[in-house]
Amino acid sequence: MRLWRRKQREHDLDRELSSHLSLEAEEQRELGLSSEDARYAAQRAFGNTTLVKEDVRATWGWTWLETIANDLRYATRMLRKNPAFTGAAVLTSALGIGATTAIFSVCDAVLLKPLPYSDPGHIVMLWEQPPRGETLGPVAPANFVDWREQSRSFSEIAAMDPKPTFVLTGQGEPARLTGAGVSPNLFSLLGTRITLGRDFLEDEDRPGRDRVAILSYRTWLHRLGGQPDILGRSVALNDISYTVVGVLPREFEFVAKASDFQARNQFDVWVPLALDLEKLQRNTHPLRVFARLKPDVPLAQAQADLNVVAANLARRYPETNKGSGITAVPLIQQVTTNVRMALGTLLGAVGLMLLIACANVANLLLSRAAARRKEMALRVALGASRRRLGQQLLTESVLLAIAGGSMGLFLASAAIRAVSPHVPADLPRASGIAVDARVLVFTGLISLATGILFGLAPMFQAQRANANEALKQNARIASGTQSRMRSGLVVGQMAIALVLLIGAGLMARSFWTLLHVSPGFRTEHILTARLSLSGSRYPDARRIAAFQRELLERVRNTPGVQSAGLAAYLPLSGTDNGWGFVIEGRPALRTGEYNLAKYRPVSPGYFETIGIPLLRGREFISADNEDAPLVVVINESMARRYWGQGNPVTERLQFGPPIWRTVIGVVGDVRHEGLDAEARPELYVPFAQAPNNEARTTIVVRTALDPIVVTTALRKTVSAIDPAVPLDQVETMEELVSASVGQPRFRTALLAVFSILALVIASIGVYGVMNYLVIQRTREFGIRLAVGATEGDVLRLVLGRAAALIVAGLCLGLLGSVVLARLIASLLYGVTPLDSLTFAAVSLLLSAVALFASYIPARRATRIDPTVALRYE
Repeated sequence: MRLWRRKQREHDLDRELSSHLSLEAEEQRELGLSSEDARYAAQRAFGNTTLVKEDVRATWGWTWLETIANDLRYATRMLRKNPAFTGAAVLTSALGIGATTAIFSVCDAVLLKPLPYSDPGHIVMLWEQPPRGETLGPVAPANFVDWREQSRSFSEIAAMDPKPTFVLTGQGEPARLTGAGVSPNLFSLLGTRITLGRDFLEDEDRPGRDRVAILSYRTWLHRLGGQPDILGRSVALNDISYTVVGVLPREFEFVAKASDFQARNQFDVWVPLALDLEKLQRNTHPLRVFARLKPDVPLAQAQADLNVVAANLARRYPETNKGSGITAVPLIQQVTTNVRMALGTLLGAVGLMLLIACANVANLLLSRAAARRKEMALRVALGASRRRLGQQLLTESVLLAIAGGSMGLFLASAAIRAVSPHVPADLPRASGIAVDARVLVFTGLISLATGILFGLAPMFQAQRANANEALKQNARIASGTQSRMRSGLVVGQMAIALVLLIGAGLMARSFWTLLHVSPGFRTEHILTARLSLSGSRYPDARRIAAFQRELLERVRNTPGVQSAGLAAYLPLSGTDNGWGFVIEGRPALRTGEYNLAKYRPVSPGYFETIGIPLLRGREFISADNEDAPLVVVINESMARRYWGQGNPVTERLQFGPPIWRTVIGVVGDVRHEGLDAEARPELYVPFAQAPNNEARTTIVVRTALDPIVVTTALRKTVSAIDPAVPLDQVETMEELVSASVGQPRFRTALLAVFSILALVIASIGVYGVMNYLVIQRTREFGIRLAVGATEGDVLRLVLGRAAALIVAGLCLGLLGSVVLARLIASLLYGVTPLDSLTFAAVSLLLSAVALFASYIPARRATRIDPTVALRYE
C-alpha cells in the first residue's frame, strides 16, 4: 500500500518542510530581519531541501523503482532530443540483434529444442559398425532380434524398415506414399499416442497377420479426405488391402533420419515390420534400430553392454559378424550431426557481427558523452554520485538496446519469412523455425546484454571524469583516455570484420570450387521423374522389364526426346544401395571381410542419356535381357581398386545369388553421394537381370527442348501403359544438382550477408572515429595550415592515424582468422584453410574500404580555414 500512497506522502512531506521553513523564517524576523532576508536566512539555516527529501524517501522503501522510472523518463527525453543519434544507434543495434535472433531461431529449432518425443534424451539409435571402421550402417534382421534378446540396458528396442514404395489406388489418381514397416512398440518407445484408433498389436507383427496400417495425419486429411470413419476401412496399397487401425497426431514428426534413407517428405503410412523368425538373415542390412535407455543406465554402460553382445555374435556367427561392432548414438546427435558444425559457425559469425554493432554504438555513445561532459560535470558538482551517473548512462544504453531489439525482432521475423523458402530440404526440423516464446526470451536477454555491453564504455568514462577540469575545458575537447578507448573499439571492429570476411571468402571459394566439380554426367536438357511400380502388379523382374521396355520405346518416339533411360538409384537423389561381391579366381577373403561396391540397376540407353562416358568394352543393349547371359558394367574406381592396371573386361564376379556375371564394360566415375564426396566402386546391372525386383525406378530423358515441356507428354505415356503407375518428383537434373549443394549454398550466402554488414558497420565506425579526430583537432590543423603546412601534410597526418588503426586491426584479425579457418576446415572443399589468396584479397579489400571511409573526414581536414579554426570552439 505504501507504493500507492506515495503521492499523499510526497504532499505531506512538502507541507512538513514548508512548515519548518516558515518557523525558521519567523524566528529570523523576530531577530529584526526583513521578510525577504528572513526567508533566505531560513533556507540557508535549513539546508538543501532536495537532499532532505532524498534522505526521507530513502526510509520509505521501493525508492529504486522510482529511481528507475525517473531514469527512464529522463533517458527518453534525452533520446528524443537527439533523433539523428538515436536513429543511428537503434538501427545499428537492430541489425546486429535482428541477425542474431534470426540465426538463433534456426539453431533453436534444429539443435536446441527437445525432440518431439517423450523423454528424448533416453532414446538412441543402434548401428552396426563394420569391421574396417567404415561409416555406421543399418542392421541385419537376425542381429536386431539377437540385440533385443541379449541386451540388458534398454527398456525397449524397436526397428524400422523404410519401404521402397507404396502405391495408393482406389482414391482417385494413383499416388506414391512413403512408407515404413515398424516394430509394434516403436510408437510407444517414442512416447507417441495415436490420435485416432490404436497402435499395432504384437499379434499383428507376423507374416500373414500384418495387413494393417497406421496413417500420418497429412495422408488421412489430404489423400483420404479426413473421413472420421476411416478406422476399420480398407485402403489399397500396392493392390493389397490394408485395414486402417490408427491415425498419428497432426504434430507428429519422424525426425530420426539417416543419410541413406532420408525422405524428402515425412512417412505417409506405417505397417507392421512382420519379420519371419524362421527366415532371418544376417547378410542383408535394411533395418534402422531405436532403443530407449533404462532410467538408471548411462550411455557408456549401455555401450559396454552392446560390446559384449557384439562379441558374442562374432563368436557364434563369424562369417557375417566377425569384427563387427554395435554403436549407440543419441537420437539428437543422429539427427543433427551433419549440420551442427555449420549452424554453430553461423551462430558464431552472427555473434561477431553483433559485437561489431555493439562497438559502433559504443563509439556513438562516447561521442555523445564527450558533448555532455559539462552536463555530467555540473551534475557531479551539484552532488550526484559517480554511481548515480553510471546508472543513468546505463539506463540510456539499455533503452537504446531495447528499442533496437524491438526493431531487430521485426527484422528477424521478416528475414525468417524471406529465407524459409530457401532453407535446404535436408535441414532437419526446419519446419520448426519461427519466432516463438523461446526466441522472444532470447531477444530480450540479448538486447539487455548488448545494452549493458555498449553502455560500459561511456559509463567508465563518466566514472573517470574530473568535474573541475571538465568545467574549465571546452566541451569539444575530449580526453586522451576517450580517444584511446574509441581507437581500441575501431581496432576491435576491424579485427572482427576481417575474421568474418575471411571466413566468408573461404566459404565462397569452397562453394565456387564445389559448383565446378564435374559430377561425372550431363546436367543440361535432362528431365528426371520417379515411377512407382506396385509389387503385386509387377511381382518379378520379367514383368518389370516388359513395362520398362514399352515405356522407353514410347518415350524415345516422343517429339523432342533425344534419348531415354531408367535407373533405380539416380545420382545425388539421396537413394543408395550396396552389395558384397567376389571375383572369380581370387583367393577367398578372410571371415568377416568383403569386397564392397554400390549397386546400380539401369536400362540400356541410360549411360548415353545421362552422359556417363564408356571407357572400355561396351554398354548394355536390349539383348541383355532376362534370358541372356548375366553381364555387369563397373565404374573406373572399381576397376582401379580391384584390377589395378589390368583390364577387367571379360572377368567374372558374383554378388547376390551365386551366379557368375561377366564384366562387359567400364564407365566413368559418378559422384553419386554428393559433389564433395569421392567416387566409390560401383557395379551396374541391366534391370532385366537384377538379382531382386526393383520397383523403385527413375526415368531419365534427354531432350532438345526445355525439359519441362516434355513433362505432360511423359505423364500421358505412363498413364497410357498403366494408369495405376504414379509419376512424381519431376525435376531437371540441374535442379537435382542444385539441391545437392543446398546446405553449402545456404551457409555461404548467410555468412556473406553477415560479413558485408560487418564491413559496412566497421567502415562506419572508422569514419566516425576519424571524423571525431578531425573535430577534436580542428584548432591544431588550423594552426598547422596557418604556419605553412600543405593540404597533403594534413591529409597524410589523418590517413596515417587511420592506417595505424587499420594495420592494428588487420594484425589481430589475421590471428583470429587462422583460428576460425582451422575450425571450419571440415566445411571447406577444394580450399586449404590457410588459403593465401583469400587472406590477401580480403585484407586488401577491408583496408581499401576502411581507408576510403577515413579519406572523407581527412579531406575535410585539409579544407579547414585557419582563421575560422583559431576561433573554433
